[in-house]
Amino acid sequence: MHAQMSSVILMDLLSLVAGSAGGILLRFGPAEVARYVFGHLEGWLLLFGSVLLANYLAGNYRLQHTFSRFNLAVTWLFSILFAVLILSITSYAWFAHVLGRGVLILSLAFYSALALLLKMALYRALFRQLRFECRTLMLGTGRLARELRRMIENESILPVHKVVAWVNPVSPAGPGPGPADAPVPAGRLLEGRPVLEAEPGELEAVARGLGADVVVLGFENDEEAGAYYAPLKRLRFAGIEVLPPLSAAEIYSGRLPLALLSEEYMMRASMESGLPAVRRLKRLFDAVAAAVALVLVAPAAALIAALIKLSAPGSSVLHTQTRAGQFGRPFRMVKFRTMRPDAEAQTGPVWAAADDPRVVRLGRVLRRFRLDEIPQLLNVIRSDMSLVGPRPERPEIAARLEEKVPFFGERQNAKPGLTGWAQVRHPYGDSAEDAARKLEYDLYYIKNQSLALDLQIILSTLRIVLFGKERSL
Repeated sequence: MHAQMSSVILMDLLSLVAGSAGGILLRFGPAEVARYVFGHLEGWLLLFGSVLLANYLAGNYRLQHTFSRFNLAVTWLFSILFAVLILSITSYAWFAHVLGRGVLILSLAFYSALALLLKMALYRALFRQLRFECRTLMLGTGRLARELRRMIENESILPVHKVVAWVNPVSPAGPGPGPADAPVPAGRLLEGRPVLEAEPGELEAVARGLGADVVVLGFENDEEAGAYYAPLKRLRFAGIEVLPPLSAAEIYSGRLPLALLSEEYMMRASMESGLPAVRRLKRLFDAVAAAVALVLVAPAAALIAALIKLSAPGSSVLHTQTRAGQFGRPFRMVKFRTMRPDAEAQTGPVWAAADDPRVVRLGRVLRRFRLDEIPQLLNVIRSDMSLVGPRPERPEIAARLEEKVPFFGERQNAKPGLTGWAQVRHPYGDSAEDAARKLEYDLYYIKNQSLALDLQIILSTLRIVLFGKERSL
């Protein structure tokens, strides 16, 4: 997996080198290439480093759960703006241009054309080829192993992963009759892949013989898994990726399945994260970004307010609701009104349905493009909310879900957000089952929150705002 991602970094680096060479050639001619490169070496290092860092922050060098031309274009734009910002700050700080304006523009133009062409034309095809395939060995053949295989072989994941074989512990008597998802004996095919038997001492030879890049632990009980820990550690130190069930689910599905969680794991995860430092940076980013966003969207907000007033002269433009904030503290969340004024007169607090009859015509448009949430930027500035985090629930609904869904209270440890990982990864839902699945994404975000992940979520949200396209997993 690391080798495949290294190929993407190398592709970007080669595009930068070729683009920069093209920019210098066009601006100064062949005779000046060497002199200009070595005379402005610090500028080129800053340019290359800032573009690669921006792509890393945008998630381009990680496992791709989705790949689209829109996301590619947005992350390209971010990398260019980030590089120009770094070079501008450096030039002002050093009182000198680290790179000439003309050669910089030409180099970025050549790089952009080459990088976008390569990624749009080759990326999907390249990482679906056999030579870039991540060959995966699955330990176990039961229900858990089969579920993990479905996550790993999801067609939207790039590079492509393929389970090449299943491995069971050696059992002299062999497994007896059982349900359809019971372990399968060696010598048979399971979902088109061979089932093998291997003692712990034989596992390393089996993995190397199959050319495995990744070994996933999918045994149903800890006793079976424990017998293989020693060879698995050897494989890990030998450079083969070894993943326990929860880590595999986290990496390949972007969520933490509730069935695999424990209180001990959640406690350990909270202790290991760099949350205090992230929280301070996140608050600064939230305040600045929300203030800038409010200024930029002020004309659109004024137009929306006028349209709401014209469509329903007797109703208010804004609607406030009590929501559960961080640690369960209530706050008043503000939105543009999208429902009738008497929407909850008969029902009290309930989930909004996908085609809720209480939503007015203009409200449907605002909800589709999430424009009704623009006023929540005020909540972000007041520190009631963050730009990114779990969506805040009504206190009454949150209390009911805590009784039905395990670990639901964990989401209140994070500040609620204007958008979130669950919102961009899972479609709209209005049931306890949907809430449980969204919670799995929220817990992933809480465990892995960082400014880089926030950026990926914000970029994905832009797709919804611009095109009204919701996630439909």
